[in-house]
This record gives sequence, C-alpha cells and structure tokens, in this order.
Amino acid sequence: MRKAMNLPWPVRGMLAAAAILAIVLAGRDADPRATAVALADDAAGAAAPSGELIYVPIYSSIYYEDGKRTLELAATLSIHNVNPDRSITVTRADYYNADGKLIKKYVDKPTVLTPLQTTNLVVEKKNVAGGVGANFLVEWQAAGEVNSPLVEAMMVNASSNLGIAFTSTGKVLKRLPPAK
Repeated sequence: MRKAMNLPWPVRGMLAAAAILAIVLAGRDADPRATAVALADDAAGAAAPSGELIYVPIYSSIYYEDGKRTLELAATLSIHNVNPDRSITVTRADYYNADGKLIKKYVDKPTVLTPLQTTNLVVEKKNVAGGVGANFLVEWQAAGEVNSPLVEAMMVNASSNLGIAFTSTGKVLKRLPPAK
C-alpha cells in the first residue's frame, strides 16, 4: 500500500474507483482493503512515463453576449516539473490557431526544468491570431522514469470594470519512448 501513496493523485483515484468496482462485482463479502492493496501494487509496478505529447486548450479570445463579439484574453501556459528530485526537458511548445495552423514555436531549443521548476509562456492579449479554439502541443522527455509535469493554461482579462480568469489543463495525447 505504501507504493500506492507514491503514485500521482489521478492514478490513486483510478485505483480507488477500481477497488470499489471490484467490490461491487464480487459482492458485499469482498474485503475492500485487500482489493485496494492488490490494485495499488499492480499500478505501482507499472512504468512511469519518460516523455509525453500533451494537448492544452488555450483561448486568445472568447465569445460573449450575442456570440458575435469577442473578448480578448492574455494567456499564460505553465509547465510545472512536479518531480522533487528529477529534471525533465521540454522539447516542444507549439501554439496553433483554431484552424490547426501553427502560429508560433515557443521553444527554440530543448529547455531543462530542474526539480520543481516551472516555465511560463505568454500569449499577449493583443495577439488574437489563435482565436477561440487555439491550443498548444507540449512535448517533454526525461532520461528515466519521472512523474508527468502539470501543464495548464490561465486566461485573463482584467480591463476596466471587467475581470475574467479561467484555466484549462493539458491532456496527454501519447507517451514517448525514453530519451536517448
């Protein structure tokens, strides 16, 4: 069970859900602790990622009122290395518009994020080229098994008497082979 506590929180949540499902399927006589321990040990033995391609929705503008007018937003893409003792390398952070056209490559050369370091990439409010359906593709790699970084975007407009802010979280599209 101790191994399970070292797993990322989404994995622990999935283990808990799987344990509950196993209990329901097995009937009321099943021991939930034994089922949870077995599932946790299986997951703890699974390999952690050593690289991923992550999709992050980002908005340089959003529709409001009649759906014809837009509000421009500044956006910050944050890539958090959540590992307390391992570095990761960001190899790509590409910004695409709502039509899927590449607007800008934000990473010219691989960028190492040391343990617990965060890097931020900013799409200025005046840059509306992305539109209401823009996105980033972020790629990272590591020399060994590490926890996946937390990749999220914060969109903000704080002009006049108006204030709006919201976030979006990245979604892993694929796992990458270990870095060489």
